[in-house]
Amino acid sequence: MDNLTLTRYGIESAITIPESGFFTLSIENKRFLFEIITEIKAQLEGKDGGFHLLLNDKELSFEKNATAIFDFSTIDLNSRSIGKLLIQKFAQFLGCPEQTGAITELERMIFDLAEEFRASFNLDIEYDSAMSAENIAKLCSLEIADHKCDLLEKLCAYVNLLCELKPLKLFILVFGKAFLESEELDSLSRFCHDKEVRLLLIESDGKSPRHVNECGLVVDKDLCVIAEENL
Repeated sequence: MDNLTLTRYGIESAITIPESGFFTLSIENKRFLFEIITEIKAQLEGKDGGFHLLLNDKELSFEKNATAIFDFSTIDLNSRSIGKLLIQKFAQFLGCPEQTGAITELERMIFDLAEEFRASFNLDIEYDSAMSAENIAKLCSLEIADHKCDLLEKLCAYVNLLCELKPLKLFILVFGKAFLESEELDSLSRFCHDKEVRLLLIESDGKSPRHVNECGLVVDKDLCVIAEENL
């Protein structure tokens, strides 16, 4: 069994996220909670931060291997970050050897149109003689179909999409218990398990009842870490 661990200075105990079920990090100190959430957002954007994500003691890129939901009212399947990943994925597909003929024909058509435009308006323009797969992908303006569905279905769709676009290992929900019932959390954790993704919840209340498949840590108001077995 792979061991996925999240560490950060200021949190004495390592967060070992189970393969099944989910882990809850409860932070009762509001200032520290804000600091943690802000840092997670920054690291998901590729900025420096204190979190280290380890798979069997090998450090992974937080940006590439994790994702998080901070606002459950606006889960965007076509966010800028997902759009960028979608373009990269499509560009990889276009770069496959079996697509060479189609890409060559598409380039010829585009350049013929550019030349016709130049001649029609007598413009002294220049253009590249070859197009990159990424530029062609951008021309397509790809978007993910965003069907109306309930929150659990949307979260599962989000995880499924990210698994296709990057090597997702960790899915973080901030204040997820306020939006998901116990049965829904159980369903989501099973879906994540099927996708080989670990589920981490970040909450502000360390005294809420534990779910049957839940383990966790509490950082109290004095920044003391209380292990699950001591709750």
